[in-house]
Amino acid sequence: MSMSPEARLALLLLEELELRNGRARLRYLKVYRMMDYWLGSRFAKAILDRLISSGYVAVKGDRIELLRRFKASKSWTQVYKEAREVIINTYLSMQRPPSK
Repeated sequence: MSMSPEARLALLLLEELELRNGRARLRYLKVYRMMDYWLGSRFAKAILDRLISSGYVAVKGDRIELLRRFKASKSWTQVYKEAREVIINTYLSMQRPPSK
């Protein structure tokens, strides 16, 4: 069973945050910025809200903090490459007319 694009992006966002020692300004998170740009701010905010409600992160002003630490299994490059791939595929599927 494969993960939904939303779940994969949430995990990649957490991994990027872990690579940044668990704290960052939201605008500096590349995965979040890519989601916001390509998939829209509502999409990006929905993923962020889900992470907040599940207790993984806290957002105070423009800062985000990881509440549950874990060992990141990917490098920066791997995180960004996978995020870009998921975002592009999601974006393209959102542009396609529904099949009959």
